[in-house]
Amino acid sequence: MPMKPKTKLVKVLLTNIMIAFAISLVASYIAIGQAGVPAEAVAPATIFSTLKNFPMAYVISFFIGMFIPCEQWGFGFATGTCHLSPADGLKFGAALNLVVNTVYVAVNSVILTYVNACVFNGAPLAAFPAAWASSIIQCWIVGFVVSLFWAPACEKWARQICSDPAPDMH
Repeated sequence: MPMKPKTKLVKVLLTNIMIAFAISLVASYIAIGQAGVPAEAVAPATIFSTLKNFPMAYVISFFIGMFIPCEQWGFGFATGTCHLSPADGLKFGAALNLVVNTVYVAVNSVILTYVNACVFNGAPLAAFPAAWASSIIQCWIVGFVVSLFWAPACEKWARQICSDPAPDMH
């Protein structure tokens, strides 16, 4: 939806809190679970890993939200390919989010998997595809659900904070 640049900035900053947290948490849990960590150490290791990954995911998501026109692509997909309009509510939001979430999760997953597996843990580059494949679907599902319900609220809050009324899209 069209908005002032300041509103977009606030929306991106708010939206990415939960998306980055959810993706970081799921990816960390999967990685810890596959690493053979003893059951009593899974929770502390997951928390530590999430705290390490969240800032990276938040920064990556910020750049995606500000510089990749994935919302425009999603809007085009929802209105053009799916023949929906904003008046269709959740169906429209799900179609738009299908594209937006795919971009967010794909970029985050590639970067975070490489950094975690290859840089932090010293895995060879040949291990990257398997590490990436082991978490992309779960991260995509979590990202889709979280952003489907979180992003509209964040847009509403951003518009209130910036006094930028939503355009009439009906």
